[in-house]
Amino acid sequence: MNEKKETKTYKRVLAWVGIVLLVGMYLLLLYEALTGSPDTYNVFIGCVAATIAVPILLWLLIWAIGVFTGRHTVASLDAMTSNKKHDKYGNVVPDGEIDTVVFDIGNVLTTFAWDKFLENKGYDKEMVERMGRASVNSDDWVQFDIGNLTTQEIAQRFADNDPEIGDELKSAFSDITDIVIKREETIPWIKALKAAGYRVLVLSNFSKQALEGCKDAMAFLDYVDGGILSYRDHVVKPDQAIYKLLMERYDLVPEKTVFIDDTPANIKTARELGWHGIDYKTYDQVVEELHGLGVRY
Repeated sequence: MNEKKETKTYKRVLAWVGIVLLVGMYLLLLYEALTGSPDTYNVFIGCVAATIAVPILLWLLIWAIGVFTGRHTVASLDAMTSNKKHDKYGNVVPDGEIDTVVFDIGNVLTTFAWDKFLENKGYDKEMVERMGRASVNSDDWVQFDIGNLTTQEIAQRFADNDPEIGDELKSAFSDITDIVIKREETIPWIKALKAAGYRVLVLSNFSKQALEGCKDAMAFLDYVDGGILSYRDHVVKPDQAIYKLLMERYDLVPEKTVFIDDTPANIKTARELGWHGIDYKTYDQVVEELHGLGVRY
């Protein structure tokens, strides 16, 4: 027995709006005719035009809403149906075997621009490289991401790595605003995947300081379905624990999950757990590899 599908609310509303507009115009025409108004002919022409134009405009509006919400593609000419599969709740079901896309953040969804960050503070190239060795490229940088130390404590560790420039290091890293830069393709990318029915999560070694200091770059977090930032759970990649935590929280099926990261060691762990993995080099390269896995959007 086939269940009767209930018409979407917005379609009913749009239909009633069209009906009211048309009925209103024809009532106006009747009034003009009965009163002998010289505008009767013009109103008649308007009614005929509206009878043709209103359904077309409504179709275009419903079609546009369907494209935006992912019910069909731009090429679909049937605004009232869908060329995508849906579950019983009306949600788009993604094509292929993958149902979840997990993103790293730094140098994938954003740019980790630590060198530009230091240059903007007035340091020359040679000093930037030296400061980088004592900070972002040191083993102590992970303490930012684990979230166990304060900003001052971490800056002191950097200073201890190169005492001769300790004051510069403490000054520079006391505030890491804009150390992460926005990528324009990120939000449209996430929206497109979600419109095609894929769940989108993040799994990133990320600090509270960077999150709070780079709000514009991190605005995409409002569009994802969740994820883990390492500082909140005090565990980092490539430790399997953080991957297993994400799997547990979001009921991930390993073979239906693809992980995108720019660090090979992190991809290696994901694959050891049965996930698909893509080593990020460029946006276009990742899109091509996603398509190769059947991820279409």
